[in-house]
Amino acid sequence: MLRRNKATTVIAALAVTLAAFHGLRAFAGVTQPRHRPAGQFVVVENLPKGMTCRAMPESSLGLWTGRENYGIKDERTDWDPIPRWQGEKTYFPSRPLQADENRQWYHFDAEGKELGWIGRAIARVLIGQDNPLYAPSADVGAFAVVTNCEKVRVMGKQYHYKLYFRNLSFRPGDMKVERFKDIQNRFPERIIMKAVWEAMAPTPKSRRIFKERLKLFTGPNHLYYNKDPVEYPMHLIKDCTLTDSLPKRLQLLEQHTKKIPMLRKLKEVRQEIEDYKKLDRYKEFLKTQLAMEGEGAEERLELDELALRGERQRMQSVLEEYEGRETPKTKAPTWIGTQIRKLPIKTHPAPNKGKSMRWKPELMAKYNEYRRDRGLKSEE
Repeated sequence: MLRRNKATTVIAALAVTLAAFHGLRAFAGVTQPRHRPAGQFVVVENLPKGMTCRAMPESSLGLWTGRENYGIKDERTDWDPIPRWQGEKTYFPSRPLQADENRQWYHFDAEGKELGWIGRAIARVLIGQDNPLYAPSADVGAFAVVTNCEKVRVMGKQYHYKLYFRNLSFRPGDMKVERFKDIQNRFPERIIMKAVWEAMAPTPKSRRIFKERLKLFTGPNHLYYNKDPVEYPMHLIKDCTLTDSLPKRLQLLEQHTKKIPMLRKLKEVRQEIEDYKKLDRYKEFLKTQLAMEGEGAEERLELDELALRGERQRMQSVLEEYEGRETPKTKAPTWIGTQIRKLPIKTHPAPNKGKSMRWKPELMAKYNEYRRDRGLKSEE
């Protein structure tokens, strides 16, 4: 055991010596790192023998330091930073300031508002996040009075398919499921309660705030007019409209602000590219025609005359190429995915009795037969 301890001591001493030897080869490992008052750097007493600091100017060392390219010739000023220090204590609302008699009352009108938006707005007011005196560990929230709870709206098909689950006994088989439209008719306040609670942290503090300060009512009236509640700026809460239920690409605001200008710009760019291509083709056409006219054509002919000659020659060449050929027939329309031709639907219009033009007897007979087959009175 004693020999093992001696061997361990010798190995540790050799490791320390080797680390010190390697530390002399590095600038930051010469001595043990000291206190760092302001920044991640190491204070060193003296440089190792044969080493120079590349940040020091030439005049202080009398050696070539590699800093001449940077133009550093003068003495460097000493950097004496101020050590890190703590300022004054952060403001914290006092206990009397957190009393209920000092809390503000806000009134929310849920008519036509989107459920998620109004739930988050009410939660912020209850917690006090909109209060300039807000502190996470303090309670400077306000009271919230919500009216017209039965007129809150949801997006898309949620009116029919949004479900609410509850199991107050926490026993298997006692789970109750109810749709949004059913609970809105039976107990509309629960819809706002659920949305507000989901926007709050599930803590005992939030539970107390939720039970004491949230006041929900159906209809436009409430019981707290004596508290003089302030009207919350409802224009900051999103209205739920019919177009909001559509996909984003089909909404009117999205089309007028993004899609339609983008399509207009894309059309202009495509037209500009097509114009450039037409201009290039026209230039090539003129060059070819000018080469066919021979030397001196640019002096003898004007641009319009040169283009007219080229167009006539092109038309003559097309005429000679297709002369004597049969006219290609257009392909008959067929039903999609088949070779069955689409035949025109034959109808038998009523004869124009008031006009001088009369049907032929055989055509009139076919028309009367057609009406009799369908149980209609003939025109005889």
